Amino acid sequence: MDKYILPLILKPKFETELIRLGKSNDGGYLIPQKSLNSSDKLYSFGLNDDYSFEKDFFNKTNVEVVCFDESVNYKFFLKHIAHGKFIKFFQYLGYRFFFDGKKRKHIKKNIIPKGTFFLNHEINSSDIDSIINENSSENLFFKIDIEGSEYRILSQLIKHSSRISGLVIEFHDCDLNLDKIINFVENFELQIVHIHVNNWGYISPSGFPQCLEITFSPKEFNSKLKDEDKKYPISLDQSNNSNSKDFPLEFI
Repeated sequence: MDKYILPLILKPKFETELIRLGKSNDGGYLIPQKSLNSSDKLYSFGLNDDYSFEKDFFNKTNVEVVCFDESVNYKFFLKHIAHGKFIKFFQYLGYRFFFDGKKRKHIKKNIIPKGTFFLNHEINSSDIDSIINENSSENLFFKIDIEGSEYRILSQLIKHSSRISGLVIEFHDCDLNLDKIINFVENFELQIVHIHVNNWGYISPSGFPQCLEITFSPKEFNSKLKDEDKKYPISLDQSNNSNSKDFPLEFI
């Protein structure tokens, strides 16, 4: 394998100044500088043990950060500590310090359409509709990495496009969900300004990647891409798996 193959519709046709937030390699994302400057609040879906993106966003903006992830609590860290991963103890202390419950909140809920049931019980959840209804702000930034559940909220993102100041989203199982991704790109008001392959995911025999990170920016922040032959990855990109390099992207 010496390159990734993606459909032409996913090739960025617009550009804006980008900035990288988050730690090196997996956990860092490229987002529009103008989105960062204009956002009133960050909503982050998917936390695990890494809040480096949220921390950078807060340090650069001082806006409210609200993170949703039902799976992360003290038991999550305790489980790893019990298996000898003592670094998790210090990560837990950092997590408790960062999420102070005031301007930096961790809400232990799933992101899935409200009213979803599992084993005859309604899931403790929130979704884009609920979040938009709770906000007066017109400038909400979303970071989404929820391991496949992103497809369940794409229609809500489309519906509320005008309230979104920027979006970085990780799409999973792209080989199985390409039609859903294309439909989203065609109907979402924001435009693709960057795309990156997460090289922790599988690559099909034809070179199609399983996992993609895509950055969307409002139209007013963007200009027509001057260099149609622009190469990806760009200099700001870093391979998610540091032990394996990124390959060039080819769009067909």
